[in-house]
This record gives sequence, structure tokens and C-alpha cells, in this order.
Amino acid sequence: MSGLILISIMSGIALNLFPRHDGVVVELIGQQRLDPIIHASGNTLQMCFNAPVEWIEGTPLPIWINRVAADSSSVTVEFDQLIVSADWALSGDSMAMIIFARAENEILLPPVAWQSPPVPPDTSLWSDSLVYAALERGEGSPWLVDFDCIVIDPGHGGRDPGAVGGSGSQEKDRTLEISLMVRDLLRIRLPELRIVLTRSVDEYVSLGERTRMANRNRADLFVSIHCNAAVNRSAHGFETYFLSRARTDDARAVQMLENNVLELDEVSTVSDDPLSFLLADMAQSIFQNQSSHLAGSIQNSFTSTFPVRRDRGVKRAGFYVLRGAFMPAVLVEVGFISNPEEEQALMSLDFRFRAAQAIVESIVEYAGREN
Repeated sequence: MSGLILISIMSGIALNLFPRHDGVVVELIGQQRLDPIIHASGNTLQMCFNAPVEWIEGTPLPIWINRVAADSSSVTVEFDQLIVSADWALSGDSMAMIIFARAENEILLPPVAWQSPPVPPDTSLWSDSLVYAALERGEGSPWLVDFDCIVIDPGHGGRDPGAVGGSGSQEKDRTLEISLMVRDLLRIRLPELRIVLTRSVDEYVSLGERTRMANRNRADLFVSIHCNAAVNRSAHGFETYFLSRARTDDARAVQMLENNVLELDEVSTVSDDPLSFLLADMAQSIFQNQSSHLAGSIQNSFTSTFPVRRDRGVKRAGFYVLRGAFMPAVLVEVGFISNPEEEQALMSLDFRFRAAQAIVESIVEYAGREN
């Protein structure tokens, strides 16, 4: 068994188990930041803490686990021999850790009790285990073999207006208008592709649901469209992001601005499906090169379309809306709605159409490269 974990943590931890048809997920939620140390010992996982462990003795165990023993400062989990490997990921705020202990083969039992694995996912979709196995090998998601679907994500919407310009123009309206044009132009340029919008009207869609929609549709590309904003009203230009740790103050500021909508979701940044942020953690590195290439292509296309406007370049940031995508993904900031001149441009049909064309040209170029 590879990659099991010995964890030393500075505060109390809640330990949860999530049985699956292909293994078991161990979720650790701390009161403070976690500080993991990797260790393996056969099929046994020992977790040592400096605070009491929240685990109830006698809780029924899934078939993948033989034993869980806990005292005031440690927990030992003994996996069944059916478990052959384990991997882990730390949440962005380091407050939670996920360990996915995976079996070599799926075991499909009826859901007669909590002890048996849950019903397997819809076989018409790619299961998490297939995605996990591909990412573990350093490959892309299984459906990326055929380039046949693109998801366009109009930023914000509904009760989330996004940034608001000095004249009252709302980001959610401009992003939807541009995204609808991108969809229609793509249907003309690439009629063989399926184009999906995360929203086509003024409605609220959570950040997590946007990428879940892309994964459900087995998208080959995820493009999120936004308008920028800054305290400095003279800030101007266009920029494109791909998922990575922010490296500049400007990138961190934009990341904070776009991630603020999480407050409207009224949910933790830790995923409801513990395996999903493990997959997202792996996907982040797998798709970086492709996402970076598309971001560069979009910047070049905008520069050709708007030669007098500032090219702010390709940047990296930890946008939550990109984190759950199991495919190449970018976020485009088409202009600063906080800048009076660019706000007026964004309210212009001609500008929005040309911005949509610039994005479409880049996607067409990317599609040709992938096919």
C-alpha cells in the first residue's frame, strides 16, 4: 500500500468516513491549520494529534476498514486488504485534509446498510474513480480524448451582481451578454461542438455548481467570463487567468474579489464530496500547461482586436470557480467596469461583440490544436 499518512496536528480534529463503491474517503477537519507529515505502514494509517480526537467508538465501519482505534491523542485506522493505495490533499485554507483509500477493483453490493458501499454512480457518466485513476497516471480526464464540448461560464448573476460601475452598470449583465455572443459565434464556427452555458438568464449559480456542471457535461474546456474592478478608477486593460497560486498583489486582489461570492453560497469552501477536492488538487497540475496556452491565446487575440487597450498579460490565481474543473480552464477579465471609459465600452454592443469574437478566435485555435 502506498502513500498512507501519519499526521501531527496542533488542534482538535473531527474524523469522518465516507464509504464508496471503489474505496473509502477519510476526512479530517481541524480547528486550526493542519500540518501533515507523510508516513506509510502496511495497510495501517496512524494519525497522532495534540488534542482529543472526535471519533465515536462502536460506529459501524465500511467493508474497506477492519478497525478504528482511538485514544485521547491518536487514531489508528486499519484498512482491509482490498485497499491497495491511498492519496491525500489539503484544502486551500489548510483546515481540512482528505485521504482517499482506493481498492484495486470496485465491489458493488446492494445498499442494505451503511456498512456496504453506496450505489455506484450513473454509468452514463465517468465515475470519480476513473477520473482519479487517469489523473494519478498524469493523464487528463478520460473524456478529453474527443474534443466535443465547451462550457462557457458568465460570471456572477441573480443576487450576485458582481462589480458595479460608476454609472450603475452591473458585471453580471455584461458577462451574460458577452457569453451569449460567444455561444452563438461558436455554434457558427464550430457547429460540431456542444456549447453549454452555466447560466443563460439572470440567475444565481454557486461557484461550485459551475464546475460541477462542466464535469457532468464532460466538457473539454471551461471558460469563465468576468469584468474586472479596482479601487484605482484609472486601472484598465484585459487579462486572463489560469488556476495556480497567485504571484502578484494585483492577482491576489482579483482572486479575493471573485472569490467573495462564496459568502452568498452559505457553505464551507470544503467540498460536499470529499473526493472532489482531491481530484481538483491533482487536476490543477495536470492541466496547467493547456490552461496557460489558452490564456496566452486569448490575450493575443484581445491585443489584435483592441490594439489601443492595455494587455495586462496572463496571470495565475486561486479562483474557486476554476478549482473544481477536471479539464483545462481559464478566467477572462475583459475590462475594468470600475474604469469610467471601460464601463462605457462594456455597455457598447460593438465592444461586447468584438470581445466575444476575440474569445471565440482563441477557442477555435485551441480546438484545432487539440483535434
